Amino acid sequence: MRLTPTLSGLLSCLLIGGMAGAFAADTAPKQTIAEQATALMETLEARKLPQPKSFGDSELDLFYAMMDGLTPIDVAFCERIKLVELTDGLLPLADQPIPGLDDGLNQTKTSMIASRLFVLRGHLLCGQGKIAEGRAWLLKPRLMARRSGSDHSLLQLLTAIAMDGIGQQSAARYTESWAESERLAYVKSAESLLPLGALHTAMLLDGDAMPEKNRMRTLIVEFKSLTSAQQRDRLEKLLAPAFPGPELRKELDDFVNLHLDIITNLTPETYDALVKGISSELDPLTPEKIKAFTLRNDEAIKQVRAEANRPTDPTYPAAISPQKAATLYRALTTPGIESIARGTLDVELRAKLLIVAMRKGEAFDAMDLANVTTADGKALRLGADEGRKAILTADGQPFLTIGRVK
Repeated sequence: MRLTPTLSGLLSCLLIGGMAGAFAADTAPKQTIAEQATALMETLEARKLPQPKSFGDSELDLFYAMMDGLTPIDVAFCERIKLVELTDGLLPLADQPIPGLDDGLNQTKTSMIASRLFVLRGHLLCGQGKIAEGRAWLLKPRLMARRSGSDHSLLQLLTAIAMDGIGQQSAARYTESWAESERLAYVKSAESLLPLGALHTAMLLDGDAMPEKNRMRTLIVEFKSLTSAQQRDRLEKLLAPAFPGPELRKELDDFVNLHLDIITNLTPETYDALVKGISSELDPLTPEKIKAFTLRNDEAIKQVRAEANRPTDPTYPAAISPQKAATLYRALTTPGIESIARGTLDVELRAKLLIVAMRKGEAFDAMDLANVTTADGKALRLGADEGRKAILTADGQPFLTIGRVK
């Protein structure tokens, strides 16, 4: 399953760098099973299919197409990439905490790769008629999403949401092909899953996910003893990797100025109170709370933009207060949180709809979507995705594809 545009965009921002790479770079032996899995994805992206297909022109596109049910499982392909041996080797990941920033972003990427490989093995087994064994592999991404650490940071929660979505869609393709006993067996397993991590907890702990020297509390204390020039130099070195090249110099300067206004006008105590207050606005997480949260954020962004467009006298710099610093902090951090909040509610809704579809099989119809809305309050409808029965969003995007595979 490829991620929804919102989740994909957020995860791309958090996971620096793509999976592109030349095949020649992957010929050296890899020391760990995780490195082998990452190298495989790079190799598949570099290898072109003999002829372009409707789903793409690389073996990585073929990999995703088999996962999504757009093309039958290629047994020879699975044997060539040593799918069984690779997934057996990756199994210990399922028992390890969800990696955070301290573990390195490559480990987060490895978790995502492992979840996709587990799904492919599940499809391979189901295609061979080994439904019970295949079902167990299809469930593994959802179990991985519930490992410890899933709400220790926004990155870890976002990773958990993405893995749960992969697991949901992988099973949804069988709602019309599995026998009732197999579908109900999946329902029993799905209903026994623990809840995903809580967004407000991830928001509270997110500041501690960074290396200690770069945490907001550390910078607030450190900057009290630095000159303005030293403060700016410290932030430029910290933020420059996100703004490479001279063409982004103005954006870097603006970002540095924004952080300076926030850091130099807060204390560790006011910062902690600010984070606690903002996170409490989404506890418990409901569509109504997200709507109110968004309105507050929009107002903060409006104030910041109005201030930025107001003419100033350089001889009398505008005074910054803790209240204004709080407004700046909200404008800087909350838009991404809104997307994660909606993603959390939507993945929970998919889980509920998947259970309904598994119970009803081919009898699932439009009546099962009556009065059902996504986190943004828009109605879902029954339609088709790539010729397969699917639950669609208001703008026609697939929310959960439940029709028979090709």
